[in-house]
Amino acid sequence: MPQRSSKKPPARLVDIAKAAGVSRVTVGQVLNRSGGASVRVGESTRQRVLEIARTMNYRPNRVAQQLRGVRSHMLGVILDTINIPVMYARLAHLEREATLRGYRLTIGQVHHDPAGIADYLDDFEGRGIEGVMFLFDLMKGYTEELKPVFEGRHNILFHSRPVDEESSCVRVDTSDAIRQCVGHLVDTGRKRIGVALWNLADQLMLRRREGYEAELNDRGMPVDPNLIWSAESPSEAPSEESINAAIDALVVDQQADAIIASNDYWAVRLIQQLKRRGLRVPEDVAVIGYDNLDIATVIEPSLTTVDQQHEAYAKAAVNLLIRLIERDDTLPTNERNVVIKPKLIVRESTATPAQGE
Repeated sequence: MPQRSSKKPPARLVDIAKAAGVSRVTVGQVLNRSGGASVRVGESTRQRVLEIARTMNYRPNRVAQQLRGVRSHMLGVILDTINIPVMYARLAHLEREATLRGYRLTIGQVHHDPAGIADYLDDFEGRGIEGVMFLFDLMKGYTEELKPVFEGRHNILFHSRPVDEESSCVRVDTSDAIRQCVGHLVDTGRKRIGVALWNLADQLMLRRREGYEAELNDRGMPVDPNLIWSAESPSEAPSEESINAAIDALVVDQQADAIIASNDYWAVRLIQQLKRRGLRVPEDVAVIGYDNLDIATVIEPSLTTVDQQHEAYAKAAVNLLIRLIERDDTLPTNERNVVIKPKLIVRESTATPAQGE
């Protein structure tokens, strides 16, 4: 004789209402946000319903809710990046902020694949996902490839750069970050400040060069193109050859007394190789990284670096996407772009020569 399953059937709204001594409409308002503004629920009642729902292991049927026109409160994120550590850190803050706002995230990942992005967007739409955040790297020409993918789409939020003037975007001010780096190095007495970039085909690297040149100009210092070095590498990861080439070009040939690196990994490798060559950091060459990864506090000397303020970014991004969802095309164009100011974290790798001795 077949055994009956011991698994309990899922709790229904009517079951929770009976246990809580309230109406089914009240339970629906608390758990599923149904009923609209016409249903008022006191805080004590809301807490009682939530506790009973947890005890009875209630799980909402999202598909059934969407068929009834109930919002999913789901957001999508599509990652298209080679900068995994930074984007994953940003994603963690986005998930936390979305949860605080009553939303959940669904995540997809592609790499330079417009067709794959279109498939994800179609799938998200079919699942009732209300808005999508798109975290992608800025390579030359990629934006043009993506424009047809987003044509006619709504509630899309971009990272760093929108695909057109009408799109919405949250970005960290990369140019300002480098201006802070240059200003700090000048203030600590550095005269020959070099920049080591991984690839000028990356739009963010171009913005760094622009910030570097702008700050030197504002400080009345000449811009020496020989102090702007690029590996022209297809990868952000620093190779031994690239590190040595950067040191040869900037320190050996151009007598740079400071280097602003592409990221923290580049900066750490530069510090290690400079020390192997008998150069002192920061006494002979100061080094600044970018991203404020954990490795910045492990290397000796500890690394001065740029913090991209992921928490502020996540709050701004989730807030803007929810505004897009709620207002759609009525949100003014001048409110569709938010710029986050980064923060320079000063550590031992840029101490003045007097401090380092």
